[in-house]
Amino acid sequence: MSAVLFIALSLAASGACAAVSWRHPAHVAAATGGDPTALARSLRALPVEARLAELARRSPPESWERRLAHELLSAAGPRAKVAAANDLLVEVEQRLDVGAAWPRAASRLSALVALLLATLAFLAQAGPSAIVLVLGAGAAGALASAAAGRAGRAAAARKREAIDALVDAVLAPLDGAARAPSASPRRPRRASP
Repeated sequence: MSAVLFIALSLAASGACAAVSWRHPAHVAAATGGDPTALARSLRALPVEARLAELARRSPPESWERRLAHELLSAAGPRAKVAAANDLLVEVEQRLDVGAAWPRAASRLSALVALLLATLAFLAQAGPSAIVLVLGAGAAGALASAAAGRAGRAAAARKREAIDALVDAVLAPLDGAARAPSASPRRPRRASP
């Protein structure tokens, strides 16, 4: 009976760690209201003066993109537009970073819980098959958490590039020139006047 308890506890801990880890990619996906890359591509096909209004029209209500459009439309001048865009870029960066450490911590926790339960199973003389199953469940949870971390980092990088493209599409008319790609691969580029 004690062997079943150790296995069940290991499975529960590993499952919980994996579930918490996979929330990070979900948070990254929800940071914006849709596909900023496609939106930026379609906005670039429009005349410069129509881009902000079209962004406001096409963006889902309460989305980051809609807020960007409204903030830029209500800004008084080019410097105010850049400041508003920078404030919103900081906000979306914080959204992308929420939970970024969860997968790594959950991976470690899953492995440590499995080691603890395997040690307890050994001391309780639960048998080698119980110890192997406890360690296997812990390893599976750790691998699932690590995969969630990789997926979250990749999704965040893609989302940052998409946000950069969208900001370029709506702010490029301020200086009349095309902008260079983001200098930092991790953070969205701040708009320049």
